[in-house]
Amino acid sequence: MQLATSSVEFGFNNNMYRQIDGVAMGSPLGPALANIFVGHQEEKLFSFANRPLAYFRYVDDTFAVFNNEDDCNAFLSHRNSLHPSLRFAHEREFNHSLPFLDVLVERLGSEFSTSVYRKPTFTGQYLRWNSFSAHKRKINLNQDTHCAFS
Repeated sequence: MQLATSSVEFGFNNNMYRQIDGVAMGSPLGPALANIFVGHQEEKLFSFANRPLAYFRYVDDTFAVFNNEDDCNAFLSHRNSLHPSLRFAHEREFNHSLPFLDVLVERLGSEFSTSVYRKPTFTGQYLRWNSFSAHKRKINLNQDTHCAFS
């Protein structure tokens, strides 16, 4: 995979650039290569570190449950030592809840409840009206649409 992610040249705004390490933003290969790379690091991680009580991953976002804070810190430290290009941060639950991607996970005793999570800055707008985008697209995004599934 290193051949696809080291010293790759690309053009933008009539200029040529060289991506020293990693995949250029917006590259269609980006998500797939990131998923493969993190999955490979994950295999190495679980061959040495204890598995959390629960573990879910979407590309480079993970949700993990531990017995205690020391186990969490040890896991994070080991995970961050695997590769110099990977640095993971963590969030702890607050009031028995933790957002993960677009899901709010709430802990109810020994069970979890989930609901749609919206960031505090969520406005409900998908596209600003004064943005540089086709008028038809703006109209279509701002219309109420209802879908029925059976």
